[in-house]
Amino acid sequence: MTTAVVFAQVPQGFTYQAIAFNPSGNPVANGNVSVKISILNNSVTGTNLYTETHSKTTNSKGLINLNIGQGTPVSGTFSGINWAINSKFIKVEIDPAGGTNYTSVGTNQLMSVPYAMTASKIDISSPGSSIGDDILESKSTSHFFTDKYDGKVYVLSSRTGIWSPQTYNVGYTNNNTTPEVTANNGNVIFIDKYDGKVYIFSSRAGTWSSQPYNVGYTNNNIIPYLFALSNGSTLFIDKFDHKIYVYNYTSGTWSSQDFNIGYTNNNIEPSTFASGSNFAFIDKYDHKVVVYNTKTMEWKSQPYSITYYNNNLSSPDITRSNGNFIFVDRYDHKIYVFNAKTGNWTSQEYNVGYLNNNSIPTLLGSETN
Repeated sequence: MTTAVVFAQVPQGFTYQAIAFNPSGNPVANGNVSVKISILNNSVTGTNLYTETHSKTTNSKGLINLNIGQGTPVSGTFSGINWAINSKFIKVEIDPAGGTNYTSVGTNQLMSVPYAMTASKIDISSPGSSIGDDILESKSTSHFFTDKYDGKVYVLSSRTGIWSPQTYNVGYTNNNTTPEVTANNGNVIFIDKYDGKVYIFSSRAGTWSSQPYNVGYTNNNIIPYLFALSNGSTLFIDKFDHKIYVYNYTSGTWSSQDFNIGYTNNNIEPSTFASGSNFAFIDKYDHKVVVYNTKTMEWKSQPYSITYYNNNLSSPDITRSNGNFIFVDRYDHKIYVFNAKTGNWTSQEYNVGYLNNNSIPTLLGSETN
């Protein structure tokens, strides 16, 4: 019998994202920080299998991105970790000043084991060792129900085995009113229309988070439009405060961006779009397309031209693919692309010919594997 073991194609590392805070509890914006990562075996106090350090620069939100397994080794070897045996825990220590005075910021179980590296340890020819079975066993489900008499939504996380309740307001006139509860990627979402809040249970963090919205002074039953992605990040529109809110599943934080509804009609909402992990909306009164990048946690806008004689002309069509957004500014004769990899907009002019300034090129795409 021939045994096949995968080694050569397995990348020795996996991505990690966090927000660095200073001793005052504020994010370290655009600063140099030091990070120490340790992989522990089987428990939060288990044997230290591997430790490495990183020197990183945060973005304007205090966010850092690094590849665990590709830092400066302190002890152990990353390639020597057997991911297929026992649970693994990750201990994170940070020095927000960029030195070596590390402070522990927590130790958590790696719920999503790097399965590409697990596969490198598996004999894929032997019965009972299928990579697919290992991946399926790693999946978890959050179960939930609504207790309409106590006014609570309960979620059971199979990752932790703990029930987490969230109280909602049933209204003083009807104690049987219940919110509509939806779920995405293990997250549980509902709107408390009486208190004016959107609640999300994060399967990753195992906790509830909320974002207030304005219900309007004339009608406290108007609820925002809720748009949920399959990856767990969520967008909703607060049309009275004229804001777009996004819940970032990766960071567990809320972010908002104002939009202009025009001085003649305060109920017009922007068009919203989703691509990969990112969101976009069209602010047709300020004439710009705005994108929220979940990786960088930043909003990036791109103005477009609608011609000087008609400022209510229909907004551009948005093409979406893998976190990218593309549109044509047919009056300035440019193609604009939001690149999810770089997190920025880029443009390219095109020639429409002198006879027809409204003809536009055909947009095509080619995905990579």
